Amino acid sequence: MNAPSNGRSQAWLEDLVLAPSPGDADGASSDGSAPDVAGPRLIGEARLLAKEMEQARAVVALQDDPALLDARSSRERRADRKVTEKLRGAERAERRRTRMAEIAAVRGERREAGWAHRAVANRDRLLNPDRRLTSTYRRYVGLSMVPPLLIAAGVLFMAVTVHDGVVGVDGPWYGYLIEPLASVLLVVSLFVGFTAVQHGRRIPRGLYALDAVLAAASLALTVVPWGVRYGFDLGSTLAHVLPPLLVAAAVVVQHVLHSVFRPIFADLYDELTPARLDETAADTVVLYERTRRAVADGHIPAPAVSGERAGSVSREAIRKTFGIGKSRAQLAGDAYDHVTTFLHRTTAAATAPVSPGVSSVAGRVNGARVAALA
Repeated sequence: MNAPSNGRSQAWLEDLVLAPSPGDADGASSDGSAPDVAGPRLIGEARLLAKEMEQARAVVALQDDPALLDARSSRERRADRKVTEKLRGAERAERRRTRMAEIAAVRGERREAGWAHRAVANRDRLLNPDRRLTSTYRRYVGLSMVPPLLIAAGVLFMAVTVHDGVVGVDGPWYGYLIEPLASVLLVVSLFVGFTAVQHGRRIPRGLYALDAVLAAASLALTVVPWGVRYGFDLGSTLAHVLPPLLVAAAVVVQHVLHSVFRPIFADLYDELTPARLDETAADTVVLYERTRRAVADGHIPAPAVSGERAGSVSREAIRKTFGIGKSRAQLAGDAYDHVTTFLHRTTAAATAPVSPGVSSVAGRVNGARVAALA
């Protein structure tokens, strides 16, 4: 603060320098005496002192103002701006991290909800035999389409090879039909096995032997004619052996699929089979019991028994006795005939002489079963 004060003091000093009057241009007064220099000089010093006192009072009044201490320099303002910029950058980074964490949490909840929905759907499908059968059958059909497609690709290659080996490169067109005769039968055999598994039937063992013979025939038709005509060198022989081997591998894979899915379908079909009596079956059981009692009481003529075969009860007698329709009487008569025949056979087996060993045990079991049914 000293430098501005010195500058103002010099300016006041310059203001206090008295300008000479017009009559004093040549340095003398009007009466010819020497000019009075002391008077103006004293007046200028007084005025300078007054100005300095005024400045001192102003400085005393303002020097304790807190604004002088609170005022920041340009260097401090630049430093404060840098700090503020860093703080704003940190706040932006923190807001970004918080928002990204919220988004990640929402995504995680969405994924968990999706997995939970899929788990519930899978549980419902596993608990529902119809849906489980549909899913398994769809998977079985999709996997069973792969081996025939691979066999078809191998047939295209082997048909050209067999044609060139049997009738030559420039041979007639029907040479291309030689190899498909075996491969088409192979595909037919695979679809026969597919149909058997689809309907829960066991694949005949002869079908496996037929597939092995057809695969061996395809291999022989592909390799032997070509080797006889063009020679059995290692490279070409290996190139012509690989496609038939891939066809044979496709056949093996198809039979593996049959063996895996057949018991699965059997279990699913068993689950879908009604395991409880419906109204018709329950009504038939009631009518059978009433028919048995009516026959025992003599209200319905007892069926004749000839040898090991029991006769049939009269359906018309059942209909008239109980006042029911022909269809219900037919079901009651069928049930009575089946049960009577079964009991007659088991009774004959129980009373027949048996050899010591396992047959005696079977006789006692059948006797106990007859006693329980009676």
